[in-house]
Parts: sequence; C-alpha cells; structure tokens
Amino acid sequence: MIIGLVRHFKVMFTSHKKWYTSDEFREAMNVYDESPVKPNKVDLGNINWDVCFSSTMPRAVETAKTIYDGKIIFTDDLVEVPLMPFTTRKIKLPSVIWHIGGRIAWHKLKPSQKETRTGTRNRIDRVMEMIYESDFKNILIVSHGFFIFELTKRLNAEGFKGKIDTAPQNGKLYLFQRSQSY
Repeated sequence: MIIGLVRHFKVMFTSHKKWYTSDEFREAMNVYDESPVKPNKVDLGNINWDVCFSSTMPRAVETAKTIYDGKIIFTDDLVEVPLMPFTTRKIKLPSVIWHIGGRIAWHKLKPSQKETRTGTRNRIDRVMEMIYESDFKNILIVSHGFFIFELTKRLNAEGFKGKIDTAPQNGKLYLFQRSQSY
C-alpha cells in the first residue's frame, strides 16, 4: 500500500503586521483560511493513484482538483488543526509567538484551542479507518502542514516507511509505503 501526502499549494496571504492582539491574530487566521493559493506543478511520482482523499478547506480542494483528475473524496477529517490564540489578554505579540503558543496549548490540551490533541487523534483514527476500509492500494491525500505532520506519526507507528520534512512543503508529494496490508 502506498500513501501519498501532499500539503496544499502555497497560500497567497501576506500580513503587513508583525505584532497582533489575540483578536487580530484570530482574524488573520480567518483571512488566511479564505485566501487564494498559488498553484505549482506537483510530481505525483508516476504512481497510478486509485483515489484522492482531500480536506474540505478551499486551499486543499483547489490543490486536489488541480493535481488529480480521478475520483476525489472530500472529508472534514483531513482539515487543518485549528490554530487559536492561546490567551485573550489584551497584549500584542509577534505572529510566531501566537503560532508556537497555540500549538503548545493544543499539545497541552488547553481549552483555548478549538480542537484538542485527542480530537486530532480521533480524526486521524477515522482517516486510517477510511484508508483501510477503502480497499484502495494507492491513496493520494491532500491536507495541511500540521495535520500531515501528525498523520505521519500514525503512519510510521503502523509500519509505513517514508520521510517528511519537519515543515511539510506546499505542493510536494511525500510517499509512505507498507508492504503488508491489514
């Protein structure tokens, strides 16, 4: 079985701000989620993909429709792990601090985040069930950076061999393969 992971195309979002309040950061994330993408050519590895599973977020939908012309199954289980401000204090912090703080809050199961680590793992469980129950052998998945990073941990734990960049690149194929099937 081969699983191909592709992070959506690069989002065309440029903030002119370097420092945000919690409300401004939340709004910036909303604008990012609705921003267009810049398509690029994706080498799908000359693999005959049976199906493509894709996130329902607009940037992933456009990526999937651009790179794959076969059957695409869209699912909310592949959407990005929501990133929320980790505090509501009226302070301004650099964007990178909001990003890192939000992911730390997610990891520590803080209520500031829309989804907990447990919620993300539950979605990954459902994605793995979808993969195994589909009977497809070559599955292309279009999703998002942080979710892909977490999904690869599960793929590795289940015997898939493959590598991914620490920060998955936009519009790049990452291959994971397992010789035995369940």
